[in-house]
Amino acid sequence: MCNSAHMHVLRVTALVCFLLMLSVSMIYPVVKHYVMDVYGASVAQAGMFVAVNLLAYAIFAPIWGALSDRAGRRRAFILIGLAGNSAMLLLQANAPSLGWLIAFRLVEGIFTVMVYSTAMALVLDVCRRERYGRGLGLVGMGIAGGMAFGTPAGGAFGELSPVMPFYAASLIIFLALLFSWRFLEEVPVEGSTSARRSIRRVLGRKELLVPYSFSFIDRFTAGFFVSVFPIMLGTRWGMSPGEIGAYMSAFMLPFALLQYFGGVLADRLGRVKPLAVGSAVYAACIGSVGLLSPPAILLPLGVAGVMASVMLPASAALSGDLAPRGSKGAAIGGFNLSGSLGFALGPAVAGAVAQAYGFSATFLLAGASVLVFLGIALLLLRAWGISPDS
Repeated sequence: MCNSAHMHVLRVTALVCFLLMLSVSMIYPVVKHYVMDVYGASVAQAGMFVAVNLLAYAIFAPIWGALSDRAGRRRAFILIGLAGNSAMLLLQANAPSLGWLIAFRLVEGIFTVMVYSTAMALVLDVCRRERYGRGLGLVGMGIAGGMAFGTPAGGAFGELSPVMPFYAASLIIFLALLFSWRFLEEVPVEGSTSARRSIRRVLGRKELLVPYSFSFIDRFTAGFFVSVFPIMLGTRWGMSPGEIGAYMSAFMLPFALLQYFGGVLADRLGRVKPLAVGSAVYAACIGSVGLLSPPAILLPLGVAGVMASVMLPASAALSGDLAPRGSKGAAIGGFNLSGSLGFALGPAVAGAVAQAYGFSATFLLAGASVLVFLGIALLLLRAWGISPDS
């Protein structure tokens, strides 16, 4: 899909993203035991600790993308992001107060998105357009795989001490920094004359609304899954934490492990067909989750994970296809901004709907929202003359 030198860059980038997201995800299992028990945070303050990280993703994804477009190189942004992330995790392990802890968490998010959003732009630099799906699928495997394995790893470290996941994550990312310094090669790219111009070009490309809308709704419904779904399993079906983790892995594992193959489909069939079919099946599966009982829930969860692994590389590749010249970083930054907003809003909406109308209605809403966004996207594609084979 790329020449041998570029394939080396791609493999290194995917591994670095895996180590980054593995480390970042290690923090979630100890939010209660570290943020609340050690620092005396309320539930709302603990929620803020999580939310500021996502807020940083949304705000800074296009900024780092545009700045890397302006610089005409990506490697330095990845190295700086890794160094900053490692330092912020170490500072969180030794924060003098809750306020400082949340502030360090915010800055950590700024550095995290600096790495993975720039890494996705690097894929567009090294791969030919007709191979964007494969490249983004490989890096997506690293990102999603790190998230899938990071939570149980963080739980294991947290059993030793609530602060241990922070130290372990900081060390892992520092090792990723050394690895990147040694093995990640610089790839000269066509840059923009200014970061502002790069962002303006992206804002002027209305067709990017299509992949951005898919990014938003995919992560929006993922927010339902990570927030309300484990609560449903625990309260409605009385599952233990171990059982809940096993059911969640039924979605996460195929989503993480099959993204490269989803990218292959996007390259062979075009971007639109996998997105349309994947979204329709995904919507049906997510909508049925609240209507079924264990173990029958496992089937739609697994199918939804497979469909998600098809949809994400296709929508990311479509962003690359539509990116204005010299603005690939800003275009991918917008894609990640949309996804981060969806992931931030999803848990809030899911919690409110579940509280008012119950779990079944919550997941029916998730499925229906995917279908609504799919219908709007297809209408826009037709109006703008983008064919299903694109």
